Amino acid sequence: MTNVAVVGAQWGDEGKGKVVDILAANFDFVVRYQGGHNAGHSVVFDGKRYALHVLPSGVFHEGAQNVIGNGVVVDPFALLKEIQGMRAKGIELTPENLVISDRAHLILPYHGILDRHRESANSERQIGTTGRGIGPAYEWKFGRRGLRFCDAQNPEMFKARIADEYRDIQKHFPELGEFEKWDLATTQQKSLEAVTELMPFVTDSVYLLADARQNRKRILFEGAQATLLDIDFGTYPYVTSSNSCALGITAGAGVPPGTIDQTIGIFKAYTTRVGRGPFVSELHDETGEAIREAGHEFGTTTGRPRRCGWLDLVSLRYVHLLNNFTTLAMMKLDVLDQLDEIKVCEAYQIDGKITDRFPASLEVLQRATPVYRTFPGWKEPLSSYRNLDNIPAEAKAYLKYIEDKLECPIGLVSVGPDRQQTIFHRGEFFN
Repeated sequence: MTNVAVVGAQWGDEGKGKVVDILAANFDFVVRYQGGHNAGHSVVFDGKRYALHVLPSGVFHEGAQNVIGNGVVVDPFALLKEIQGMRAKGIELTPENLVISDRAHLILPYHGILDRHRESANSERQIGTTGRGIGPAYEWKFGRRGLRFCDAQNPEMFKARIADEYRDIQKHFPELGEFEKWDLATTQQKSLEAVTELMPFVTDSVYLLADARQNRKRILFEGAQATLLDIDFGTYPYVTSSNSCALGITAGAGVPPGTIDQTIGIFKAYTTRVGRGPFVSELHDETGEAIREAGHEFGTTTGRPRRCGWLDLVSLRYVHLLNNFTTLAMMKLDVLDQLDEIKVCEAYQIDGKITDRFPASLEVLQRATPVYRTFPGWKEPLSSYRNLDNIPAEAKAYLKYIEDKLECPIGLVSVGPDRQQTIFHRGEFFN
């Protein structure tokens, strides 16, 4: 039996959805274990592009049971909209192929209002959130004030808890009502209706996954965001509000340590970031713009243009230390086809000293400048290649350098958005 985790190795948007889509047909369960609908996976299936936000990427595969784990925060309105959108495109979702943990916390309308209010009122310390309430929902969870799906089994208690929150928010955030109007009775009723509509999907995922392990079913764990956005190990405070590295799987899916047999690190052949925060290898010139256009680097969820830069091996080594990847998947290598030369950040210079360690301090990281190694470009389209032995020597050298520096094999190389535009390397990608 092999249980596999797919983890983002940069700041998100690496292409995890494509990798999960490729792998999902080989698994019985696909499990989302953290995050909310602020994340966006783009998946191309049967020639159509789909944007997934909360739904696991296994929804396209008949026979796969998709699980939204207890570590995910769920906006019931957004999830219903996503389910309805998939059904409209011919992807049927039922309790037979989709379940939601009864322990998953809810994002309710006041979480989104609070999120947007903070971003607008605190321009100097904006994090760059999507304004969808994910951060406040996690605050409520860890403050022991949150509502979970299981709480909707008692409608009167559910509405009473929302009323308690309404009074508390009015007391501590009196200006919130002027920022965005919200009505208590409407919030109570609409929220209960949305959660009730989702209740056929709700189950105790702890026992579901325990039974799966007992029966030696194969489980694929799918993360949202990525390690450099992890609440503990990312570029704090410019991070998400959950543990988005492999360390978050045990708590976010309700499985014991030792469940995961292989961990696949997903990274782009370059680096991108959305929103604020340090980005040592960022490009502010026409090369960065060319990468953005060639890679269609605009957010799946927000449409915001992504910041683009060269591959950063300092951060990748740090991420590898945290996740202990068994193999790597390099995405979007074809985006670099057009470039005369390609750079890789292999170290930082901080206060005149060279280091290959990724600092915890935001202030120190902001002083870092990149130390680059330059490679010649291959100037040839890679999208039709299906064997690494045949790709240009320059591209081969680029891959080998990265493997050697990270001391981890690259088992998959993506050379286009379609599932078929994928090169598998070193035999089986997983086993």
